[in-house]
Amino acid sequence: MMTDHRVTNEDEEPWVLLQACPEAMAAQVLAGRLQADGIPARVSTVSPIPGLAQNAEVYVPREWLVRARKCLDEPLPSEEELADLAAHTPPSDDGEP
Repeated sequence: MMTDHRVTNEDEEPWVLLQACPEAMAAQVLAGRLQADGIPARVSTVSPIPGLAQNAEVYVPREWLVRARKCLDEPLPSEEELADLAAHTPPSDDGEP
C-alpha cells in the first residue's frame, strides 16, 4: 500500500507519493520512465546523513496519479524487442529509406 504523502508549494498543486525505492538510482529511472511518457515526476531522496542517499521516493502531481500507476503497470519491452528496434535504421528526413 502506498502512503499518500503530500509535497506542496504555495503556487502549485499537491504532489503525492507514487512509489518508494530502495535507492536513488532506481527512483531516477522510474521518474525518467514517467517523464518519457509525459508524466511530471520528482524524486526526493531520504537520507539520515546528508550526501548519503539511501532511499528515494517518486512523487507525481495528484491529478497524474492514476495515469502514472497505469504507466508503471505496462510491461517494459523485452531484450529481444529492444534489440530488434535498435537493428532498424530510422527513415531519413528526406523521406528515403
